[in-house]
Amino acid sequence: MPVASCIKLLTIYNVLQKVHTAKYTWNSIVNTSGTGLYQMSQSQACGGFVLKHHVKYTVRKLYQAALIDSSNAATIALGRWVAGSNAKQIRKMRTQLSSWGLRGNYIISVSGLDNGDLSRYGYRYPGSGYYAQNTISAQDLAVVARNLVYKYPEVTNTTKINHARVHGQWIHNVNTTLPGRKYNVASLHINGLKNGYTPRAGYCLVGSSCKPGYHKLITVIIHDDDMSSDTTALMTHIYKTHRLR
Repeated sequence: MPVASCIKLLTIYNVLQKVHTAKYTWNSIVNTSGTGLYQMSQSQACGGFVLKHHVKYTVRKLYQAALIDSSNAATIALGRWVAGSNAKQIRKMRTQLSSWGLRGNYIISVSGLDNGDLSRYGYRYPGSGYYAQNTISAQDLAVVARNLVYKYPEVTNTTKINHARVHGQWIHNVNTTLPGRKYNVASLHINGLKNGYTPRAGYCLVGSSCKPGYHKLITVIIHDDDMSSDTTALMTHIYKTHRLR
């Protein structure tokens, strides 16, 4: 299934891999040059967090924009920083999935945008069709999220943030299952993880819960207009019917 921006979790995994090496830090500067990237960040449909030519962006700031605001431009810039180019990051994502034994998925986008959007900004993966998009199973996406949360648990410190200010811009998390939001259920202790939407993928949500005294729980909802309420209903059902202690 197409999962839109939920695939950003795989790019974020690679970002954290690199940050945790001795050579790089959260304060490393990321190259955000390129007309296409700046134009994408200013697009109503594909943007959100606007990149500015005179600003030097660190890994930390783009990481926040990618996870909280779901910025496509920030995610692509991070992918280029990780692997050296957009195409190389896509190949790295494919290799990462294979290393976890996840096969049969199709990855052509670092951010989750379809080629219909990526083509106009110069980020269409070579050899992929004009209407191509990422596809991955719900179970495999859950494995991606599980590996991310297991190896880098600090990621939920960012995914649970509702609003933040980055370089003078407010960024907003559209995940309405978070504390203080409309569909939050306090007893579930939800701390993210990632939402996504494109017209073809519909509304998608990878949920994460860390209920005291229980194992961490990850849920995946794909192509569901009621993704938020269905996420909390699914989490509630699992806690009631399965031994997770």
